[in-house]
Amino acid sequence: MRLPFHLPGLQPVVFGADEDINYVLNRPSVKCSMFLSWMERNKDPDDHLARTLTYVQFPTWYVWKTENRCWQPRKKGNTIGRIHNVAPSLGEAYFLRILLNKVKGPKSYDDIKTVNGHVHDTFRDACFALGLLDDDKEYIEAIKEANETATASYVRNLFGMMLLSNTMSRPEIVWESTWKYMTDDFIYRYSKLHRVEGLSILDDELKNYALLEIEKFLGMNSSSLRNFSTMPFPDSSSLSDLDNRLINEERTYDVLSLAEEYVNLFNMLTEEQRSVFEEIMKSVDGNTGGMFFVYGYGGTGKTFLWKTLSAALRSKREIVLNVASSGIASLLLTGGRTAHSRFRIPLNLNEDSVCHIKADSDVAKLLHQTKTYYMG
Repeated sequence: MRLPFHLPGLQPVVFGADEDINYVLNRPSVKCSMFLSWMERNKDPDDHLARTLTYVQFPTWYVWKTENRCWQPRKKGNTIGRIHNVAPSLGEAYFLRILLNKVKGPKSYDDIKTVNGHVHDTFRDACFALGLLDDDKEYIEAIKEANETATASYVRNLFGMMLLSNTMSRPEIVWESTWKYMTDDFIYRYSKLHRVEGLSILDDELKNYALLEIEKFLGMNSSSLRNFSTMPFPDSSSLSDLDNRLINEERTYDVLSLAEEYVNLFNMLTEEQRSVFEEIMKSVDGNTGGMFFVYGYGGTGKTFLWKTLSAALRSKREIVLNVASSGIASLLLTGGRTAHSRFRIPLNLNEDSVCHIKADSDVAKLLHQTKTYYMG
């Protein structure tokens, strides 16, 4: 006997073209599929046998009554159950099928996903907890081995082929363990393109770039990362930042040396400077925005305070723009520029003057990515 099954709320419903949809949905048969009726039978407190059987074993002891849409104890005959075959590419349905060959007497979908008293979020996680799936270590080792002799492009395609094979139990675990091997060429290529040494790219951006390349490979094979529910999907809009020369220039700082510099500068702050520093950092970390006017006569440590703030944020790979009203003053700050140069401020101002920054320009994208500004 072939045993159909379905995910929650996905049971098939047959109806005529002229039937009223409300009438169709209120039919008793909609909630009494063969699979759901099996779990209803397991709720009978007087039927101890039902709760000792798997779905496959059930037809041997019970018979399905189509007219009543229920299972009844078998009185004669012999029947062997067989669950419909499901391809691994169908995801949760595939893992549900695996569990139906193991779990006995469940009363609900949550019971099927319960292992040692813990209800797992997905059927796949339940399979993994029961030891029914491999740990994918062989795939991780294969990628590591390929990385020793092959290019990053080859490693990305190799991972794409693994996805297409539908043989990995947890592709997202393999991805998190090996994504760095798929990005070795990016920093070198962009540093050479923009002629910037020591270019630093955030991990999230590197991951996104690799995912875009994998998505291209899958697309050429009539597939997509969207077919793998646990895999992240790339954001193509953020890729343009990697082509932005201005943003790349602001990421050329050595974060390790800046971290050491920050510690040294912070320890030399006075109590008053530290109070200002913490207030500004609180606003930056909380992303609440704000404008701070730090004033004092020459030698009170205004520039020193801002050097500390710059080192603190740049050591976290954040973008800081140091600007000043004059070229000489801008030289006192690391990466300093004049305000007119950075913000495209016209030299001759009038009541109709505006900063000539287009919404989709590199400067606009730089300002959008910037964590804080300093006007000296």
